[in-house]
Amino acid sequence: MKNVYDLIGIAQRAGKVSSGTTAVQHSLSRRRAKLLLISADAAPNSRDSIMSLSRKHKVPCITMGDRYDLGHSLGKSFRVALTINDSGLADAILKAAKSADIEANTTGVVEWPK
Repeated sequence: MKNVYDLIGIAQRAGKVSSGTTAVQHSLSRRRAKLLLISADAAPNSRDSIMSLSRKHKVPCITMGDRYDLGHSLGKSFRVALTINDSGLADAILKAAKSADIEANTTGVVEWPK
């Protein structure tokens, strides 16, 4: 898990992160985002709007930690959501998350509620 947060910090220092709900929505809608990371304690309305954009643009999503852990990995106070805007760093974070047994929700087929 620490390795994932370290890679997020590297991406921040490289300038390849959009953090905060509004910046994440812009990054997803402009198709810059390669990976979405959202905190487990995000508000339901924010989570739904961000996840719908993620599904629409087929961006994989990882739900992990809380808002303070994500913010701390960026060197900021707290962040509910962030996107990684570089494919190499996104692949490295996905690989590190898989080795830490964190499941990434790959978007594709949407199942409608019955």
